[in-house]
Amino acid sequence: MSFSTMANFFALAALAANLATIVLLVVGFIGRGKDESPFEFLRGSTMWLAGAVAVVATLGSLYLSEIAHLEPCRFCWIQRIFMYPLAIILPMAAFRRDAKARLYAATLATIGAGFAAYHRLIQEFPDLGSGSCGVSGPSCTAALILKFEFVTIPYMSLSAFLLILTLLWADKVNDRSTN
Repeated sequence: MSFSTMANFFALAALAANLATIVLLVVGFIGRGKDESPFEFLRGSTMWLAGAVAVVATLGSLYLSEIAHLEPCRFCWIQRIFMYPLAIILPMAAFRRDAKARLYAATLATIGAGFAAYHRLIQEFPDLGSGSCGVSGPSCTAALILKFEFVTIPYMSLSAFLLILTLLWADKVNDRSTN
């Protein structure tokens, strides 16, 4: 497949992640206070889904650097530092049914989302990031992919982190409704 096709796929996947995040948040807030969890339909699959998001994001970033030969900037590397462990932790936690892993995963995803949000912000407003990236390597303010006039690599990363966090929240809500 061509780079353009893959970039379109990644951009559409980010938009799908945004839609899923919004739907889950709406379902969660509308269903608050009821006896049954609003996420009952996801019981047993939330950690698997969060793991799948992390694995796809990890493979996507590896595709961009190793196959498409896009050199990651400093902030891209930092986001990878927080996403890559999630691709291991979440599937393992789902397999072991280890709800305690939620805390570690949520911590990694929250920090990663913060870096992704800042990275996207400095792409939009480059003056905010002056001096953020070193002189070697690509600029953190450059949009190596720009689809639909707003979807960039940090936007894709942020979308994945936010969906993971939302799925972890849904898993916690399901656990609370069991107890």
